[in-house]
Amino acid sequence: MSLTIEQTLDSIAPQLAADTEKANHITFAVQQTNLTKFGDNYNLAVALRAAHSLTLKDIQNGIGAGTGGKIISKREGDLAVNFAATRFVSDGDPYLNQTAYGMQLLSLINSTIMPVSLAGLGLFNTGGV
Repeated sequence: MSLTIEQTLDSIAPQLAADTEKANHITFAVQQTNLTKFGDNYNLAVALRAAHSLTLKDIQNGIGAGTGGKIISKREGDLAVNFAATRFVSDGDPYLNQTAYGMQLLSLINSTIMPVSLAGLGLFNTGGV
């Protein structure tokens, strides 16, 4: 039994489960994700895209979650925390590289094999986006 998109999102990003805008971000992610390309991984791709956009919304609202960088220094007096820059994949998508969920989606995109049909020759598996 496969998980629904919402169950998948709640599993990979439990901190976003109660977000009041979760359903809207799932709807937007569904509109931006190709079922044919992802096949069995479609729900995961949509959930990662929704988690990415919800995380970006939270960062813009000052909540700052899911950036993927590890803590490189802390201070207690006047509270300061510094994070390492996240890995930027130069051949990736600058938008998706902004969160750990976006980078996971890029990895899924790069590992997905897209079937291609040539007239009269049937289906062939090819790598790529």
